[in-house]
Amino acid sequence: MKRFQYKYSLYVLLIFFSANLFAESNAQNTALLKGENIRYNLYYQWGLIWKKAAQATFSTQETTYQSNKALRMRMAAQTTSFFDNFMRVRDTLICLTTPELKPLFYTKISHEGDYYAKDELYYYYNNGKTKTRAKIFRKGVQRDDTTLTHNGNPVYDMMSIFAYIRTLDILSMKKNQTIPMVIVSGNKPYNIKVTYNGEDNMKSPQDEVFPTYKLSIIFEHMKKNKLEKEVMEVWISKDARRIPMQLTAKLPIGSLKAFYQGID
Repeated sequence: MKRFQYKYSLYVLLIFFSANLFAESNAQNTALLKGENIRYNLYYQWGLIWKKAAQATFSTQETTYQSNKALRMRMAAQTTSFFDNFMRVRDTLICLTTPELKPLFYTKISHEGDYYAKDELYYYYNNGKTKTRAKIFRKGVQRDDTTLTHNGNPVYDMMSIFAYIRTLDILSMKKNQTIPMVIVSGNKPYNIKVTYNGEDNMKSPQDEVFPTYKLSIIFEHMKKNKLEKEVMEVWISKDARRIPMQLTAKLPIGSLKAFYQGID
């Protein structure tokens, strides 16, 4: 499997938490609470075979950024002892946003086997435009420093996008309504589309049934001069917390699924 495909599928699952719908990327945050700690189990599914692959926790705290109030979201993930034999993952992701979930800073610290890397992403806003500055470190050495200017669609990273999804005014959305956005990963922007698929009763591996809203996230990227699309499916709870209950992404063989385990 290509490294981008592997890291895309695994990271998106590990990063599970991650007013007007389009108002300058500002969401009305009534879902994320300070001090919450959400736990997830990740499974690899191949046909009828299920294998627990990793655990992840997502926490939210109040903090300050450049002397202003902010939210700090942290994700920590690690593979199980079984999958450690194939690809040992010990990753930490942190993002800072305004209380309205407007991204300010994001970092990803990756420990995957003997691979170590750190990415940093800084956001700057001026006159309706968004600039991002990406600093890329590999084995402790800075390898890249790229600044991008974005026009039009809201810009997020791989953590803040899931926080934003939790604040969508789903009750006012129509089935199959699509929202275009941009995600910056590493030093590159990727176009994504978030589509509301309607209500759905989600079934857990323990055969528990949860009433949820289902959304699809379509990632677009170029591969050998050809536009490719990869689709994830996300189920969020129908209560006011809008907790991500399940996330599924297909792999070349099988699929990865993340399931909600509890909240502290």
